[in-house]
Amino acid sequence: MNVTGIIAEYNPFHMGHLHQIKYIKETLQSDYIVIAMSGDFVQRGAPGLLPKHIRAEMALRCGADLVLELPVQFSSASAEFFAHGGVSLLNGLGVVDQLCFGSEEGNTEGMLLAARILNQEPAEYQTLLQTYLKQGMSFPAARSKALNNYLLLLPGSTHQTVSPELLSSPNNILGIEYCRAILSLNSHMKPVTLKRKGNDYHENTLSKGQLPSASAIRSFLQKAKDLSPVGEMLPEPAFELLQKAFLQGAYVTEDDLDLLLHYKLLSSSAEELAACADLSPQLADRIRNQLNHYQGFAQFAEHLKTKELTRTRIQRALLHLLLNIKETPREAGYCRILGFRKDSAPLLSEIKKNSSLPLITKMADAKELLSPKDRKLLDTNTEASNIYESILCHKTGRAFRHEYQKQIVIFTY
Repeated sequence: MNVTGIIAEYNPFHMGHLHQIKYIKETLQSDYIVIAMSGDFVQRGAPGLLPKHIRAEMALRCGADLVLELPVQFSSASAEFFAHGGVSLLNGLGVVDQLCFGSEEGNTEGMLLAARILNQEPAEYQTLLQTYLKQGMSFPAARSKALNNYLLLLPGSTHQTVSPELLSSPNNILGIEYCRAILSLNSHMKPVTLKRKGNDYHENTLSKGQLPSASAIRSFLQKAKDLSPVGEMLPEPAFELLQKAFLQGAYVTEDDLDLLLHYKLLSSSAEELAACADLSPQLADRIRNQLNHYQGFAQFAEHLKTKELTRTRIQRALLHLLLNIKETPREAGYCRILGFRKDSAPLLSEIKKNSSLPLITKMADAKELLSPKDRKLLDTNTEASNIYESILCHKTGRAFRHEYQKQIVIFTY
């Protein structure tokens, strides 16, 4: 059995994602594809555009065999914790042979080299990092520059394998974190990367004839009255689900968090703010001092950003406050199924035999399967999903469904 894992958000599922699944099936000759997918909140510190069960169904309709939920503590974290959580989840299944991810680089040689250095943190690298941090650079920028300059100190035959874009492109950076996690976990999974096609990761406009980024699709959808231009750029099964959700108003954006966050900010002390993940005492003080300028979630994150603090970092901090996330664990403690293909039964059987993680198919059974620490992880994730559900219900007028009442998506041809 040849099994490939993907760590994804599918926010939403687009042609680039379909290209990756086809590559895994046709080039890697995989029998099964397992997805570790972000739940209702995603890494840029925002709600997923569509509910996680809809995004899971998109993936299944487009060729995935099994979709697992990446808990919110990982899915809303920085690249390092996001990657480590996803890799630990797939590794814990005991059946995944390789991890496939997209990158601007297109090969893993330089990524693995950078990953080993970051894991080992040689003295020369640490000195460079501290130098750039003291100059006022943000941590991501300082780390990138320190690593780049450290690589230049290595023998010529080594640093020539690393491209200048390796440490500046978002998918490359995430790929390095995947490699770091694989190495630190001593995982037998092999990293495989597929060169990213189409628009740049941060490109916010749709270009005819180009594979769009998820950012461009989201940006268009939040303003569009006619969804047909997006229909040409998404796989048909994914577009059908997206169109249905938008007609019902069943989607969530940062704007839907505006009042909830404002209430939380007004009712929290500086100490309560600083207790949340990604929220330093300095940022807590800045938030308290700037509260009169609050107009909305996205606007306030933009207002708070500085040379040292990126908007994404601030959005994650604000989201962690809203969801009451105090810390991010290093590794996944359970495996929750969101959906699977009916004909993937042999894969599920192998996972049940080999997994080191408890497999959750019914939420009602979870407390009996998990340790107290992992139950706390699950409870926080459940609370976050219930907040997301409450926003959807307010927008659509539909009845509230508790997270424990939601059914696994079972896809049949």
